[in-house]
Amino acid sequence: MRFKLTLHIDRSRGDKLPFNYQHEQSAVIYHILSQADESYATWLHDNGYQTDTGKRFKHFAYSRFSFGGYAIDKVSKCLVILSDWASWSISFLPEKSTQKFIQGLFANQHFIIGDKYHKVAFDIVGVEALPAIALAPEMSFRATSPVCVKEHVDNKIRYMSPGDANYGGAILKGLLSRYQTLTGTPFTGDISDFRFTLSGDKIKSALVTFKEGTPQQTFVKGYLYSFKMAGPEELLRLAAEGGIGEQCSQGFGYIEINTQDLIRNNKDK
Repeated sequence: MRFKLTLHIDRSRGDKLPFNYQHEQSAVIYHILSQADESYATWLHDNGYQTDTGKRFKHFAYSRFSFGGYAIDKVSKCLVILSDWASWSISFLPEKSTQKFIQGLFANQHFIIGDKYHKVAFDIVGVEALPAIALAPEMSFRATSPVCVKEHVDNKIRYMSPGDANYGGAILKGLLSRYQTLTGTPFTGDISDFRFTLSGDKIKSALVTFKEGTPQQTFVKGYLYSFKMAGPEELLRLAAEGGIGEQCSQGFGYIEINTQDLIRNNKDK
């Protein structure tokens, strides 16, 4: 189930947000969940749903913040917020996360995101449950947070590019694993018609820094792009509501309907 949060920003308390804030968004979600059911949030954080191979999924995904206006300060590596409002999209797959549960829990929450130099204070002033996406056999999407897909080569992690020949297969493999962890059984439907194709030539890489400036600092690479995906409805639903690729619960792989593609297709009819 997808939700749109409307956020008010008190810019008098700070109007610069560090570029790498996705990890802190995840911490905000865990903190709010823990207020209702601490054991549930702890379990979700520590375990998630687990496959027989030990791979874990935490079934929520989220977008970056969408601001009414902002500028870029390259010197301080920050976004300078120019508006008093923002929106934030979050989607939950676990059954426990019903509309009433999330709306009641997230309403009127306050949180601060930033580092020791720059912080922005947010108040959640609206929580809107979005309607379920009407799925077709082939869907047009765009990634609104970087899609991260990894493979292991010679005991090293390689971040795959959307142009790699087996990229679509890796996306499918991730959806199948997620389906199994969510339902407890492997997917038995027909995947012979699964297709993943890029739309247009605008592909933007994004290198995201986690725990910047600490001994635990790490980098994760993802890509922003538009794409089309065809396949079984169950897998398309997982993608639309749970994201694609890896580390969705850390700010990667959130996707939305590509309305520009829909407009173009309607004009062509």
